[in-house]
Amino acid sequence: MRVGIVGLGLIGGSLGLALRRLRHAIDVTGVARQAESAAEAIQRGAVDRASTDLAELSDCDIVVIATPIEEIAGVMERLAPIVGANALITDVASVKRPVLAWAQRLPNPSRFLGGHPVAGKTRSGLRESDAEIFDHEPWIFTPAEGQDVRRFDTWFEMVRAIGASVSFMRPDLHDEQMAFLSHLAFVVSSAYAQTVKRQADETLGGPGYRGMVRLAGGDPAMYEAISRENRDALVDAIDRFDAVLHQYRQRISAGTRVKDLFGGAVHAGR
Repeated sequence: MRVGIVGLGLIGGSLGLALRRLRHAIDVTGVARQAESAAEAIQRGAVDRASTDLAELSDCDIVVIATPIEEIAGVMERLAPIVGANALITDVASVKRPVLAWAQRLPNPSRFLGGHPVAGKTRSGLRESDAEIFDHEPWIFTPAEGQDVRRFDTWFEMVRAIGASVSFMRPDLHDEQMAFLSHLAFVVSSAYAQTVKRQADETLGGPGYRGMVRLAGGDPAMYEAISRENRDALVDAIDRFDAVLHQYRQRISAGTRVKDLFGGAVHAGR
């Protein structure tokens, strides 16, 4: 089995490391934007071979696009005439509706299946790659309406073998869920960090402060692209959070039923 990975950052590099740890005969080819990244991926053991040329993926059975979301459409377009007629294509983006729309331009859209490993770290990049990053984490697949995904069964087996749990969801529902579970968290962390920076001495902050601002240290360019591609769902999530925060303000200001409010939040997180 030959697997190609386009984009050798945190997720692409981690995927390569994880696949190469399996006992199956899996050959991993990587494509990076820069020759230095390709060389580093080989040195780290994330790939068997790597270059900056998509043509290296011509013999792959499955190609995983792990680039920033704004590059996916262009990669798909360039991949289409390169990979074999039976080769499968998937991705790892955290927003799925636009990716599915771009895939419809492929000569055979059914060869593409959107995917999202719900895994990551605050810091990005190949140097942060970790073969165990997918352990016990969901890997959500988002088929097009009526798509037969059985041709991807071997890929599902590999995803499970590297520790992830496979699930399926409509692309629109996925994006709505991620707006609340992931994208809103970055927005809140960033807004909190910005508020504290203006009003308090950050050096006095303890574990609670550090936990709250951790996500704000993520890649701003990545979240800008996510915010653009998942704008409506994220705005809805922000509005709903704003309404709840306003409720907290009212209760705290009035000094009534504050314990009930905080207690409800604890139970909601279980």
